[in-house]
Amino acid sequence: MQAKLLIVEDETRLRASLAEYFAREGFEVTVAEDGEEAVTALKQARPDLVILDVQLPHRDGLEVCQEIRRQVGQAIGIIMISGVKREMLDRVVGLEVGADHYMTKPFETRELLAQARALLRSLKVQTAVGEAAGWLVVDDHLRIHFDQRLVEAGGHEVHLTPQEFEVLRCLVEHAGSCCARADLIDAVLPYDDGVSDAALNTCIARLRAKIEPDPANPRYVQSVHSVGDRFITPM
Repeated sequence: MQAKLLIVEDETRLRASLAEYFAREGFEVTVAEDGEEAVTALKQARPDLVILDVQLPHRDGLEVCQEIRRQVGQAIGIIMISGVKREMLDRVVGLEVGADHYMTKPFETRELLAQARALLRSLKVQTAVGEAAGWLVVDDHLRIHFDQRLVEAGGHEVHLTPQEFEVLRCLVEHAGSCCARADLIDAVLPYDDGVSDAALNTCIARLRAKIEPDPANPRYVQSVHSVGDRFITPM
């Protein structure tokens, strides 16, 4: 079944471009150009996921985000996008009103697609029942249960150190995006207050050895030269 996507963006060319791109990737796409249209489309299209611009006519994206959560709760994914460079303030505000992810323009469309697919998978896990509840199924090799701090790779439980698990958590939470080295070091500081860049490299190498089918050719944890690392969700 196709995932239903609502794109709320007042910039005509970007709205059309995103709609065409996601339709090609197999999504059932509905578009809205302002906040009022978004609320109406929400009731009619019943989307699984919303890509929501912050700067909108009539009702801004933050207000629309709150309205979506009021009507639908956590059963729908929301990715907020913004061209405003007040990154930290907007990110905090966006997440506080209920957004799952936040991206600043300009962004790579494939990165947005990766975030969308990862969020849909996460939502599927959250709505699962019985034994599978709570598991993030990355693919047929890797699955993660963050609440229970469990990781299974190749059908077997793997034992991660607290540092390795927090690096994995940080990378998965930003799947498709590059995590800076400083962000990854911050993720492990509660468990190790003397993390060096070399120690982080060792931690990531051990993580790959435990979760990758072929650590020499990583499928999930890939390095971005001179920037950091990112978690790739297989398509």
